[in-house]
Amino acid sequence: MTKKEELDLFLERADELIDSKYILADVKLANFLKSIASSSTLLALFQNCLTDFDYEGACKKYLVKSQNFTADKGEFIMPPNSRELLAFIFNILVDIDSKRINLNEFLNRYFFIDGSCSSSYDAFITAMVKPFKNSVKMLMESVIDGKLQDPVEALTEEENRRAREKEERENTERREKELLKKVYGSSVKAIKEILLADKKKVKESKLKDDVKEEILLIVDMLANVLESEDKDAVSYAFIAYKYVAKTKPFLFFGRVNKVSKYVKDILNAI
Repeated sequence: MTKKEELDLFLERADELIDSKYILADVKLANFLKSIASSSTLLALFQNCLTDFDYEGACKKYLVKSQNFTADKGEFIMPPNSRELLAFIFNILVDIDSKRINLNEFLNRYFFIDGSCSSSYDAFITAMVKPFKNSVKMLMESVIDGKLQDPVEALTEEENRRAREKEERENTERREKELLKKVYGSSVKAIKEILLADKKKVKESKLKDDVKEEILLIVDMLANVLESEDKDAVSYAFIAYKYVAKTKPFLFFGRVNKVSKYVKDILNAI
């Protein structure tokens, strides 16, 4: 079908729904939605409108408590622009068609007139369906006249833009991970070199053998957990090392600041 034929079918089905009685609403609504589903242009138009649309939030904004009736009644507030209007009412119509919204209950709550289903249905048609139809008609005529970009082209451009953004994000994340791995590896190597020198100093020191053994145990513990990718284990081992270094400041002079920097790099990379 041409875009003109797609629009004509949509308008025909819309008028059938608008002119129908409440008792035939199910059938006419189903046919109306099929006219949208059969049109690639209309589908693209609605996909554009629905992108990033917050339906749940919109229900709270446009279906509100009534000021004129009891607490169980509400009213429909017209969305401020065509995009919101099309996205919101399209969702409502789809939910009615799929029975996620009970039409009778919906009409009785948000379009209550005098307790009559027919009166409420007429109010629903006037407030929701007619503006929906007119907005689609206006946009489609602008597309056909070349005043508005083809929704299919717009959707394709948007999908390509999102794909590029996703690829860029993934590339950035990959580069960051690779950088962190490099930093992680170099930091582990630097700490191990420091700890190896520490062990040499401890062994050559004049400390008692049992004290040497305890200090070496703590130094080895830190060395062993560096590549474990266990943040808690690395943190605990470093805390133990830090307190040992404070008790033996001459033996571990300047060590805490050096090792602390590398440990921070490792924890950030895990």
